[in-house]
Amino acid sequence: MSTRSSSELTHQEVNFSAEDEVVLVVPNFSLQQVHLLGGTYGPFRPQIQAAVPLWFATILKKQGKCCIIPPMWLNVNALRTVIETERVDAVFQGLPFHYIELAAELCKHARDDMIDWSRLYDLVDTIRSVRHVKIQSGLRGLNADALKVIAEH
Repeated sequence: MSTRSSSELTHQEVNFSAEDEVVLVVPNFSLQQVHLLGGTYGPFRPQIQAAVPLWFATILKKQGKCCIIPPMWLNVNALRTVIETERVDAVFQGLPFHYIELAAELCKHARDDMIDWSRLYDLVDTIRSVRHVKIQSGLRGLNADALKVIAEH
């Protein structure tokens, strides 16, 4: 019998969900549209950006049919700014919900489309660590009275 609650997601389920995030690609082929279960994508024209889910971008990249454009937030300067701000501010800075999974997949499959991919991966991991510490600190700040559930009726 599984002890996992039905509302908990596994690491694999979170990664699967992240693959639906939309990224930009620059195709090197022409095709009107592609009709798939998840939607219709295209048209595709060489050197003209197209928005597709990460899973589709990864397939096209593996086949040598596109370059993947890293999202605006996935650059060294932007990530350093997030880290600096997160270390002094109690509020999480704006990043996509699946920023860790997106960065990991892009660093794995689109290395040649990214500048200093290993540094980017390290910076994203630093953000994850800073946020982990921030969450732990917030939980330690809760006292027993704040955690009590008051049953009415």
